[in-house]
Amino acid sequence: MRKTAKQQGVRLVGEMQPFVGCVEAKGRRAPVPRRGTRAAVLFGKVHIDLTRAFFDAMNGSWYLIMFVDSASRWQRGYGMLAKGDTLKFVQRVLADMNCMGTPRCFRMDNGGEFTDSAFTSFCDAAGIRLEYTAPDTRKQNAVVESAIRRAMKGGHAARRHILAMGHVELSSIPNVGINGHRLWLASALWASACFNRSAKKANLGWMSPFEAFFGREPPVTVVPSLQEGMMRVKRATKADVQSFCVVP
Repeated sequence: MRKTAKQQGVRLVGEMQPFVGCVEAKGRRAPVPRRGTRAAVLFGKVHIDLTRAFFDAMNGSWYLIMFVDSASRWQRGYGMLAKGDTLKFVQRVLADMNCMGTPRCFRMDNGGEFTDSAFTSFCDAAGIRLEYTAPDTRKQNAVVESAIRRAMKGGHAARRHILAMGHVELSSIPNVGINGHRLWLASALWASACFNRSAKKANLGWMSPFEAFFGREPPVTVVPSLQEGMMRVKRATKADVQSFCVVP
């Protein structure tokens, strides 16, 4: 946080308070030294992986698919309904990042969604080399595995913090699930955006992934995962309110 604030020209005042939700969600262990190679150019190699949640998200998604640029560690995530949508979201990330050109290589595991003939044919036509990890060796794709884990834990920490605030009762909001579990996708994507804008030791000069990828400083403001909103309710009489604030 201090490195990120210094980069953005933000002065931190007061005493920093412990983030209990972060401690509860992450349960951090001692780091494990690891070796690896990084792409020398942006979009030279993109790591891809996905994970399945225990609950469906607000939009019905069950999966989070994550793309991580090897050179800058910039990441982009999407929610998916099923594994069969993998190719569709690969095409979508290429369309969203059209300004960066076509990746030279995709690195992923041997999941059926990545070995499917439609997926391999598309990559061959686009000139994208496919690089698969050895079976049962998750550490060979640890870049994206770590990104998914941090995004999910960061989102969990945010939800835990909301519950600890006291004046927000998630159980009173329809369809968000127990303790806001169905907000897992929105909070994970929010956490991913925060990591993109945070100083990163792995980058030269502690540059954030956003700055390393786009060549400019990231915006200071990150859209919160939970914003103030209004929910329409059925009125008993015309004198009653028609909506009320769901997240103060």
